[in-house]
Amino acid sequence: MEKKHIVVHYVDDALVAVCADAKLNDEVGIQAWGDELYGLVETMKGDKLVIDFSKVAFMSSSSLRVLITLNSRARNKKVKLALCGINANIMEAFKITRLDSLFKIKKTEDDAIKAL
Repeated sequence: MEKKHIVVHYVDDALVAVCADAKLNDEVGIQAWGDELYGLVETMKGDKLVIDFSKVAFMSSSSLRVLITLNSRARNKKVKLALCGINANIMEAFKITRLDSLFKIKKTEDDAIKAL
């Protein structure tokens, strides 16, 4: 069986995708992670998606590119997207690349859901 890179659950009408990998830094894993996220957006019934990074300790720039693509696909499908659980080191990368202004980023899953 193929390894899952995200674990999904619903909270009310929001779909929450919890990233299962501690490190998003190898190209093959990032591609699989991205494919799972893209698939979620394509098949979603609702219009609220939260991606929880609380288990992620490291992300490469390739994983940031996946998030930019995901944001575009979500917008095209009228899906509202929020991120949560991003640690301080990763948040620094979001600030440097100005992605913190592209995404709704909240500390907790609850806050992210409320932001949608």
